[in-house]
Amino acid sequence: MRLMPLAAIASIVFLAACTAPDQNKDAAAPPPAEVAPAAGADAGAPPATDPAAPPSAKIGADQVGKLSPVPAFKGFGEHWSIDIQSTGEMNHKVDLTWGSGGEKASGTARYNGQPADAPSTLIVLSGELNTKDGAKPMTIEISRKECIDDGDNKHMQSVAVHVDGLDKFDGGCGDLAVY
Repeated sequence: MRLMPLAAIASIVFLAACTAPDQNKDAAAPPPAEVAPAAGADAGAPPATDPAAPPSAKIGADQVGKLSPVPAFKGFGEHWSIDIQSTGEMNHKVDLTWGSGGEKASGTARYNGQPADAPSTLIVLSGELNTKDGAKPMTIEISRKECIDDGDNKHMQSVAVHVDGLDKFDGGCGDLAVY
């Protein structure tokens, strides 16, 4: 007779466990950034998520109005490409490749806010590109409008890069990372 109540209790516990929501479901899976390093990432570099660093997904009161609308951007046009990474606040690291990959230069750019006369769909970054001929002023314009590349792939942004002394890099498409 004792086995019957014990079996009933075990069945109730089992059913309760099966129907209860899994509260630790998200805690068991590692965040996507920890699963695998990004393509082209330095294997010896420390992981992007440093436990000592403050969480980047949360915006503190001191960060309001200080986050760039360009956390990361990859764009390309005919025989050129650009890679932009935010380095904090409104500053960015820029890598520009042109001449079908034969020429490369890096530099920095800053988001100085929305220009008064520009449409709200335009993001402008200003800075310098360190070319083999020295530092040159650079302006990057990212438009939030759909762009179709030569392979008929749809992108949500178009991009143009102006560097003093170099040909204009325009008609490009790209993808802006979002927060």
